[in-house]
Amino acid sequence: MILLLGGTTEASLIAATLAKEGFEVLLSMATSIPPRGGLGPEIQLRIGELDVQGLSDLIHDQGIRAVVDATHPYASAISAIAWSVCRRIGTPYVAFDRPSAVADVSAIHWADDHTHAAALACLFGRPVLLTIGVRNLSPYVAEARLHGVKLVARVLDHPFSIEACSRAGLELDEITRANGPFSIMENTSLIMRHHIGVLVTKDSGDAGGVGTKIAAARDSRCRVVIVKRPPRPKAGHSSIPALMKALRYGLASDPRGGR
Repeated sequence: MILLLGGTTEASLIAATLAKEGFEVLLSMATSIPPRGGLGPEIQLRIGELDVQGLSDLIHDQGIRAVVDATHPYASAISAIAWSVCRRIGTPYVAFDRPSAVADVSAIHWADDHTHAAALACLFGRPVLLTIGVRNLSPYVAEARLHGVKLVARVLDHPFSIEACSRAGLELDEITRANGPFSIMENTSLIMRHHIGVLVTKDSGDAGGVGTKIAAARDSRCRVVIVKRPPRPKAGHSSIPALMKALRYGLASDPRGGR
């Protein structure tokens, strides 16, 4: 059985590809937000975060032959855990790296992390649109309150997201609930409606809608702050065929073999 660590749009495609090639697949996701595109009946699903011990136990109990890391480019903690556990116990590990969608970097304000991005975004004194998910909102709320800057956070229309916004200190009128993907027109409409001067996003690729966000921001003369990707513990593959080739090689090199 292959353990697929999900969290990206591509995870469903990778799961389907694995199943089509005859692999048993266990897809593990941190939250209960359903995978975009759905899953076939031949793919098992587990929900819940994993720590070192939890992942080690899962690999042992389920007879996992390889781990495929298709987590979000910014889910650095689980990637580090997966690589460490697999290296320690000798389980093949391969990762998928979603290609960047930032072509023209000349007008982008790059931030090393969310604390840096929050400081940059609030520096201009203009309303800030956050399109970064909900796990790192607190630095932006703190900076915005300090400088008297208006915040708008676009988040998934899911109870988990609203609870996270509340914990970070956002008020209900600072939250826009919507499920993507979003077009340039939809992004532009949101920017104009709230008089946004700074858009904050992550370098999460086309699947994360980065290209349409940047295009809308430029059309609206809105500054863009992008949080850099954290480093991967091991370089990944930017296409599913390359990922599958690496997986097959890893399994062939593993003395335990099997599917």
